Amino acid sequence: MILIKHPRNWGLKEKEVRVAARKALRDLGYWESDTELSIVFMGKIRAKKLNIKYRKKSYIPQVLAFPMSREVDSDGLIRLGDIVICTEKLKYEAKLLNNNLDEVLKEWMIHGVENLMK
Repeated sequence: MILIKHPRNWGLKEKEVRVAARKALRDLGYWESDTELSIVFMGKIRAKKLNIKYRKKSYIPQVLAFPMSREVDSDGLIRLGDIVICTEKLKYEAKLLNNNLDEVLKEWMIHGVENLMK
């Protein structure tokens, strides 16, 4: 199960986010039907506050990962955790690299899921 929380007018389609998340899960040997993954998109101020609070780092992050578990719960799901993506940084990176927003999202999603595995 992939849960997505995003701000209004965020510039991405939820379908592309799900595709990127599914690919990241599959690349690391997980299936959407067996896992729960939460993806939260937020602005730079909130992302920086989270980075300060949980990592003691005072900069705007691209991606934050908050792992939960790699064990199977009683309902049969592995609750991997939450991935936080800063929307402004995502758009900036895509523009800077003359890249498609979806391509940068796919890279960041893999990075986020990998961080959940650490």
